[in-house]
Parts: sequence; C-alpha cells; structure tokens
Amino acid sequence: MDKINGYVCACPVGFLGKLCELDVNECESEPCQNGGWCEDGSASYTCHCPEPQPGELPWGGENCDVKLYGCVGHKCQNEATCLPKIEDGKHGHECLCPHGFYDDHCSTRTTFSLPTHGFIHFQVALKERTRREVEHQDHQGFGVQLRFRTTLPKMLLFFRGDMDNYLLLEVVNNGLHAKAFSEESEMDVTFPEPVGDGDWRDVHVLLDTNSLVLILRGPNCQGHRCTVTDGSAEEPPFQPSEAFANVYIGGAPNELLQLSMSGEGFTGCIEDLLVDSKYILPQTFPGDQSYELGCSKTEWCKPDPCNGHGHCVDLWTSYQCDCYRPFYGESCAEELLSWTYSHEDTRSFSVYNVGKNHGSNFNVSFFLRTLKPEGLLFQLRRPTVRDEGEVYFSIYLKMGRVFVSSLPNGTPLIAPVFVTTGEKQFIFMEVKNGHVVVDHAGLNYGIGEIPKMTVNSGDQAHIGGLPKNWDSDKWGGHFKGCLQDFRLDSVHLDLDGWSNSNRKVYLSSNAKNVKEGCISDDTCKTNPCQNGGKCIITFNDFICSCLEQYTGKTCETRMWCVSDPCVNGGHCVDLLDGYECLHNATFENNPVQYSSGGSLAEPISYIYLELRTRSENAVLLRATSSSDMLIVGLMDFSVWVEIHSGNNAETLTFKGSFQVADGRWHRVNISMADKTQKVSPWVITVDGLKDASSKPRQTGTIGFLSKKGVMLTVAESFIGCLGAVRLEGIYLPFAEASRAPQISQFHLVGKTKIRLGCFSAPVCESNPCLNEATCEDLFNKYGCVCLAGWEGEHCETDTDDCATRPCVYGSCKDSLASFECHCDPGYAGKHCNEDINECEHHACEHGGTCQDGPNMYTCVCPKDYRGPRCQWKYPPIQCNKDVKCANDGLCHDGPWGANCTCMPGFTGSRCEMEIDECVSNPCQNGGSCLDRYNMFFCECPPGYSGPTCDNNKLAYKEGIPWLMITMPLLCLFTVILIICLTFMVLTARKKRQSEGAYNPSAQELAGARLEMDSMLKVPPEERLI
Repeated sequence: MDKINGYVCACPVGFLGKLCELDVNECESEPCQNGGWCEDGSASYTCHCPEPQPGELPWGGENCDVKLYGCVGHKCQNEATCLPKIEDGKHGHECLCPHGFYDDHCSTRTTFSLPTHGFIHFQVALKERTRREVEHQDHQGFGVQLRFRTTLPKMLLFFRGDMDNYLLLEVVNNGLHAKAFSEESEMDVTFPEPVGDGDWRDVHVLLDTNSLVLILRGPNCQGHRCTVTDGSAEEPPFQPSEAFANVYIGGAPNELLQLSMSGEGFTGCIEDLLVDSKYILPQTFPGDQSYELGCSKTEWCKPDPCNGHGHCVDLWTSYQCDCYRPFYGESCAEELLSWTYSHEDTRSFSVYNVGKNHGSNFNVSFFLRTLKPEGLLFQLRRPTVRDEGEVYFSIYLKMGRVFVSSLPNGTPLIAPVFVTTGEKQFIFMEVKNGHVVVDHAGLNYGIGEIPKMTVNSGDQAHIGGLPKNWDSDKWGGHFKGCLQDFRLDSVHLDLDGWSNSNRKVYLSSNAKNVKEGCISDDTCKTNPCQNGGKCIITFNDFICSCLEQYTGKTCETRMWCVSDPCVNGGHCVDLLDGYECLHNATFENNPVQYSSGGSLAEPISYIYLELRTRSENAVLLRATSSSDMLIVGLMDFSVWVEIHSGNNAETLTFKGSFQVADGRWHRVNISMADKTQKVSPWVITVDGLKDASSKPRQTGTIGFLSKKGVMLTVAESFIGCLGAVRLEGIYLPFAEASRAPQISQFHLVGKTKIRLGCFSAPVCESNPCLNEATCEDLFNKYGCVCLAGWEGEHCETDTDDCATRPCVYGSCKDSLASFECHCDPGYAGKHCNEDINECEHHACEHGGTCQDGPNMYTCVCPKDYRGPRCQWKYPPIQCNKDVKCANDGLCHDGPWGANCTCMPGFTGSRCEMEIDECVSNPCQNGGSCLDRYNMFFCECPPGYSGPTCDNNKLAYKEGIPWLMITMPLLCLFTVILIICLTFMVLTARKKRQSEGAYNPSAQELAGARLEMDSMLKVPPEERLI
C-alpha cells in the first residue's frame, strides 16, 4: 500500500516482515502428534503419520491424532493393499490393486492372453476420454498404456486408426517401436533394448499434436532412462481422424498389419490395458474375440531341453533348439561324425566336387584334433588338362599354426594361434574381398590379403591330403588326426552319405584310408614304459604310470630320494645317475680330507663353494700331488687362488677384490674362462658378479685330483661355515651316508667329526638394536639394519635429513626419515627449486603482456591503457563525461580516471551488477536461500529456524527441562534478595528518623554522658514547628 514518502506491504496469510519476506513456519507449534512429522507449506502444514506397529491401527487425521479403522474388515481382494482414510469424520478405505486386477475391491482381472496369432477389435468413444487412475494426468492427447509379457522378437501389440491415420506399438528385433502417421505428420520412436525375455514390461505411448512419447518400465528401466520422444513444435501438428475410434490389440487385419515393421500378430499376455487413460477390461471385449483370461505360460527352457548342446529359444507356445556345432537334431542330442586321417601312419585323403558357385566371398570352418604340427587340411583346385588341376587356395598346418596361401609359391598368411595340442579346436576362416579373417576361441584375427579368387561349380576340394602320388610336402604332407563338421560356407563335406533335408551336403567322390570316428593310434603296442610302468593310450600318444621310484616319459629315471637315504636332516637331491645329501657345516680350524678314489670322469674346470666367515685369512681347499697344486683360500678378506700344473713352469696365482669375509653367506665360483680351449684364463665370480681374472696368465684343467691317493683338504685354518662345495659339479659330502650309485664321487677320509649346521654366537639375543631396527647375525658379530631416518651402530641417531641442504630457496625442517622445505616467496617444489610463474594466473587486462619476476609480475600495457593491471584507459576517463555510475553509485575522478563507489548491494566497475548474497550458501541445515536487495533470507526445513537456519528446534526442546529447573531457582533467589534489601532499607530509614529528636527513653539510657549543650540545642525539625 502506498504511503506518503513510503509504502507498507500487506502480507498474505502465511507471510510476515516488512517486505513479506518471512514465510511463517506453521510447524513451529508442533501440531503433529503420535510421532508424525510436520512439513511446512504456504499458510498451511501437512502431517506425515508414522507407519503403524504390527497389530496396531495406524494414526491419521490432520494432526495424526485419530486412529484409522477403515481397513478393519475390509473387502480388498487378490492381495490388494488396503489404505485407510477419514473424510469429514467418516472412516473408510481404498484398495490399491496389484497388477492384473481392477475395481473398488480389486476383484476384476485385467490379465488376458493371446496364445495364437489373432487380434481383438473394439471401438472407443473419442469424446469420453478420462484420465482416472493414470500417471500422466497432464497428457491431453491420445495414448495407450499396458503391461505385456512375451518371448518372441517381433509382433504387433497395438494398432489404432486406419491406413491413412494411425498409431501403432510393436516389438521389432526384440525392441519396442511406436509410430504415429497422418497425411500432415509422421513421428517415430524406438527403444532398442531387449524386451522379449518373458518378464513383464509396462509401456506407455502418449500422442499429442506435436510429440510422440514412449515410456518403458520394467527390469533395468528406472527413472527416465527408458523414455524416448519424437516431434517438435516446428513440425505440422498431428491431427487424428475419426478412425482413431477403432482399436486393435495383439494384431490387426492384414492390410493394416502390413503397415508395421513386424508384420506378425502378438503371442503372449497383456494386462492393465488403458486407452486414452480409460481402463479397457477383457470382460468387455466383443464376444466373438479369441482370448483367454489370465496368463498361463509353460517354461519350455527349464530344464534345458537342448542337453547343454544348444541355445533354447522360448517360442511361448513351444521351443526351438539352436544347436551348437557339431550337434544337431530337435534337442541337439545327435553329433556329426568325426573322421580320422592317417591312422597308424597310413596316407589318407578325401576329394569332393563343388556343386555350386560360392563366389569370391566364402568361408571354411571345421573342428580338428591333432598332435602333428604339419599337414594339409583343405585345398581347392580348378580342373585342367592335367589330372592334378590348378591349386588356388590352401589351408595347412606348419609349426603347429594355421597357414593360408592362394598360390603354390606365394607367401602364406599365418594365424597367430597354436592348434596342435591334441584337444578339439574349432577354426572358422572367412575370405571377403581378398581379406582373410580367422576366428579361433572367440577371437578374430585379420591375417592379411590374398589375390582375389572365385570358387566355382566343378572345382575340387581336397581334405587331409592329396591322392595318388601328388606332391603335398610343400603344404606339410598328409594331415594326421581327426576332422569333424567340415563346411564350405553352409555346405557340409561328408563321406558316409549322411543327408538331412535341412542341410546341404557335398559327398566325397574319392576317399582313402579315412576311418569313421576319432580313433587314436595304438601307441602302447611297442611297450614303451620301462621299469614296470603301465602304458595308457591318449590321443595319438601315451603316458606311463610309473612306480614310485621312477619318473620320466617312459619311467626311465630312478627317483632315489623317495627312499629318504639322507641322514642327520640332510636335503636329498636326485641326480640323473644317483643322489646327493646336502648339509651346511661349521668349522673351527678342524680340517677334513676327501678322496675321489680315481672315480672322476672329467678333469676339474670349475669349483663352486658357499661360505660364511669373518676370517681375514684362511685356506678353504688344498690339494697337492708331486708338482701339481690347488689352493683356494682367503687373503685380506677376499678370494685367493693358486693353481700349478706339472706341465707349466710357473704357478697361476690371482686374487679377487670383493670382500667375502663379512659374516654373510656368499657364493663363489672359480672356473676356466673358456672351457673349449686347452688352456685359458681363470675367473672368480662372487654372488653372480665377476670379481677377478687371471688374464693374461692362463692354465688348463686340474686333472690330478682323479688320481688315486690324492687328498683334498677342506677348511684348513678356517673358522666359519661352508655350504655346498662342488668340483666339476661333484659334491663334497659333510656326512657319511650309504654309498650313492653315481660313479663320480668324493668320500670323506678318516673318521673326522664334522659339526653339521651353521652355528655362531647368539649375538642378537640381547636385542642390541634400537628404534625397531632389525638385528642381523653376521657370524659372531651383529649388524643393525636401521629403519629409514635412523643411523649409527645401534640405529640410535636420528638422521639429519637437512644436513645436505636440500632446500635451494627456502629453509629446511628435519623430520623422521624426511624433511620439509619452507620455500621463500616466489618459489615452490619439494626442494624449493621451482620458480613460480606468477603470470600463469595474471590479471593483466585489455591485452596487457605479463612479465614474470621473483614473487611478482609486471603488466606491460598497450598504448591506450595504464595502471598496475592495465585496467584504466589512457588518457583517463572523467565523471559525467565518460562515466555514469548505475544504481545510484557515486562517481569520483582519480589520477587514473573516474571510479564508481557503489551503494550497498551492488558491485562492478559501474555498479551495474547486484550482489547475490546467496552465493556463499549462508543457509545451513538444508535451508533455501532467497536473494534480496543487500540482504538474504533463509527458508528453513522442518525442525530448524533462525536467520541462517542454525537453530535446532529439537535441541531447543531438549533444553527446556534444564530451564524448568533453573528458572524457578533463579526467581526464588531474586525474591529473597528483594526481601533482604527491603528490610535493610526500612531499618536504615528508621534509624535516621530517630537521630536529633527528643527521646526520653534515650536520655535515660545515656545518663550523665549526655552533655548540656546538646540537650539545649533545638533540632531543625522543632524549629520548623
């Protein structure tokens, strides 16, 4: 309402405030009872009543304060849900029907089935359309809604109209298709996802003048994912004719059926049919229509009638088995014969006359089973004057793979698959415009191109080999194995005269040594298994079931370790000619001696040993014989070798550099560099790395150890552990055992006691390592393996990660196993070595060029602009002349031109933009922000209030009991305080009134102490009298 120099807002019901900006929260009074929650509305509220407990009546009414008993003794049928209600104080109920039922009590079935290709025809009155109980209440046009169930991939569900003006719905390629057609307009929508799986689908088709909408609900269709629309306001409007009164369900007359893409009637079940939002019940269909109430369906494919050899297709009233190759028959129970080629190494082949033209695009497919890596599989030849004809296409095996060639001397194509495994393999090969594609195990391989060719009638196909003495070696010779279900395109190439009316067959015109079935050679007839092994035939091969002590393809290898011949916990290792028992041993200057007894078959060209020691100097191996000598030891913690052969004048001496006496296990190998030469340098290898070489000095093998009586001394002046020690691969045992069967051996000499196992002082038992470090036993000494960030002998020192000054432009802060750099301004990166390019996010305006600097940037402005960011025009603009501030902004002339100072609520260089106070999302707890001039308001959700919805009403309620206790106590304390103050004031006033007045009683009490002059003084009060 307009006022003098102002206005007043008269707010509608439900709003308050100077601008009527405050929505009154009608839920603040908590009107909902019995656990109901309140939803605020405009000048109203709605109570949502809680779900009832089992066995209890629900609450209802405006405030959830009335027990609803409308469903007591209800008449809802067929498992319908009863919904109680109260209207004008009268209790009642509503029945929510499940799919397939209708009417007030859900007693009428809406489900019907069309078991055969027929249709139902009825008419609707176009002027009587209603939208009762329909989801799309805003739809003003025509439409159909129904639920259907079928397993067939194409059929007509619904047709309405005539040939010139119609709406149809159909299943095409297992998807849905709807179309609206008239002389002026045509709209078409398609939903391609499969719907013919036997599940119920809910489909809506809505048609108005400018759009056609298809909506599908069912499995995998939630929300708007399954909505398809066609049409726009720019296209001519759709005008239905009077023929739209004719409705056909499940098919249509032939002339109308031809307008559909499916061209076939519906077979399946339909329910909940609505036309123009009006229920159409099957009970109202004309009496001459063919249908059945309900939906009875036989699950033809459960259990699988195809015996697992095919895909069962449910045809609703029957089923069909699409058999996998090589099976066939009504239930895929029969299997095409296999044929065996080159059985028992005979020469086999079969020849077929091509009975029709297959053109230049064809395919060849078959199953094969073979172990032979070479052989001709398939070959096409043209007839010529010569008997052999002209070869123009071949498929053959080579190196276990499939090769393809078109010319005898051409470069073949190779499929990258290995097929000669002895297992059945399926090969599909297609030639299309010269391109060859091979399909194997579900994978396609494009293997290249061949010259274009044509397969004509009268050509010959050869399988498995070639007849007579024709040369087939260039294609791998004759194929050995089994072939099955061989086809050229869809034509079978067979041998036994098998025929089937549903399949085309080329019969063999010539065949030799081809056996029916897939038969293996008798691979056990030569008794290949040795040492009591039992021979078992596999496909063109055999396996031997060996006794426990033998192994190998023919049980030829003895397994000695099965009998556990090793004592004292030794680890048994089988050799080709025997076994050996492996031990570790500890030595403390107690050498042992070995002798080969002349059993060595070869001279020594390499020595291998495993050791663990802390000895600086030691002798590991020593042997002498006349002028021959071998010494392997340690000198200054490294490996040292001396070899002298009687044939050489000087001794070969050389030393490694790797430190091996560190208490850890090491593997040392000393060998000739070139064993093929009579003499060669020797090399030392430690832990797989080359340590030293005797080059240029060289010598030959060490042969004197094979002499009888030559002793090899081990661990002389040595403290430590030895593992495996081998000379030319022959093991030096640390424990005597029963004589192993191998010829070449070393034997212990004497009865020296060897301590088996590697033992040293328990240096780690005292846990000497700190800070969770790992103690490492280094043979009578320990070492600490520190965690990251620690160092020192016992890992007791925190590593100073800042000692290396890793921060280039910044300060370093040390932390455990890490550091942190605090970078100087303008620098970044883990090591503060990256100069930040401030120009990446520069604010230079009007085409200004940014120049990077340390922790800053500079804008180089074009000639018409100035300022730190080139934001001001040059020469400077002036108020009123060049600049006018919007929204009452004030203009000020400055050194760089005019500037606007904006009124509250506005921003921008010219105050042209209103500030959106809601950008910062000030409203809490889900509140909605309303932007206003220089302010905002929050619409709070139920349960919250306050300027920013930050007050929780529930928390406020929970605080009331504390206030109920605190407030009375505070009031009582206040009353007591007031009484006390009143008493003190009255007492003070009474005392003051008695001062200076004549009081005989007081005089008597004062007695002689009262002075005369004070007695004769007249008080001021008495003078007034």
